[in-house]
Amino acid sequence: MKIEHASASNWLIRPSVSFIPLSESIFDFFQSSTRRSFRFRLRPEIVKVIMQLDGKKSITEICAEHDAMLPQVENFLKLLHERCVAEPKHIRDTINNSEFHRILNFLGDYFPANELLAIFDRLRSATIAILGCGAVGSQIAIQLAHSGFQHFVIIDNDIVEESNLNRSIFRRDDIGVPKVQALKSAIHRISPSIQIKKFPIKISAYAHLESLLLNAAPDIIVNCADEPSVDMTSEWINSYCHKQRVPYVIAGGYNLHLSLIGMTVSPGVSACFNCSRITLNELEHESLNGIRRLWRPKRNLGSLAPLTGITSSLAASEVLRLAVRSERLVPAMWNRRGEYNFLTNTISFVDLFPRQECGCVG
Repeated sequence: MKIEHASASNWLIRPSVSFIPLSESIFDFFQSSTRRSFRFRLRPEIVKVIMQLDGKKSITEICAEHDAMLPQVENFLKLLHERCVAEPKHIRDTINNSEFHRILNFLGDYFPANELLAIFDRLRSATIAILGCGAVGSQIAIQLAHSGFQHFVIIDNDIVEESNLNRSIFRRDDIGVPKVQALKSAIHRISPSIQIKKFPIKISAYAHLESLLLNAAPDIIVNCADEPSVDMTSEWINSYCHKQRVPYVIAGGYNLHLSLIGMTVSPGVSACFNCSRITLNELEHESLNGIRRLWRPKRNLGSLAPLTGITSSLAASEVLRLAVRSERLVPAMWNRRGEYNFLTNTISFVDLFPRQECGCVG
């Protein structure tokens, strides 16, 4: 769709937008989803045109009815379109007829109509690799499948155990089944057409992971694996992604892991995992000065489904932001990580900027 031919199209105000009079000449366009407001001083004939933007008549017809200047209205429509306030009727019809109309309506609050369908195609065509399909990984996969993603690579060598049921998507009849198979079945209950490559294998070395990922060729990687340790798996993924220029999200497997919101990394753009380790080591050194580190080889940390949901939801939203590849909706977890405090119901963040000694960002 080319907006320069707006006069030949039927237009309407987007469903999430309210047109609010503040005075005789001052009006607000309020986007209820994003809480953004755009205020304009409008002449009476322009107000009449706006009030009639319901998609039933062309802009040329509406301007003729209200003696409005067509070029002026076209320029104003271009501005409203750019700010995700107005859209052509044929785009609205496409949205309404889609099984993903709720998702398209959501994305339409951030992307103008002439970009929207292409943005959604990027999302649907992206291949997401999830390393670790336990509590957080299984939840992320399901949320992404609900959000329209169509291509997954899932990696985990564990089987479902009864102890997994309190915080993951698995059901009692999945006990004894490989997690990747149980997760594949769960995703296909959402949509049988989703393409899934499953690897019920244990990753024990970087070379093994690199070979697998080179074969699978994911566009985005999500690390939820804590074996042999989350630091080790994140280091491996960081090395692979730096070489292949693949973005990744660190989403689980920490000490107190269900409360931690990991960083999002776009190689060459944001701080990487190695940058974070430099900064966090410095902060830990300052905060633990004079305190002895305790070693508990078999700690049994508690877990709770709502905490898993918070971590996985925020990680899934980061994957969506990476998949659309647009400056209009960039990752919120570039250059930082967060921790959700169950006691206070708050999230605190630590800035993790690129470090010169790491050299990952030119």
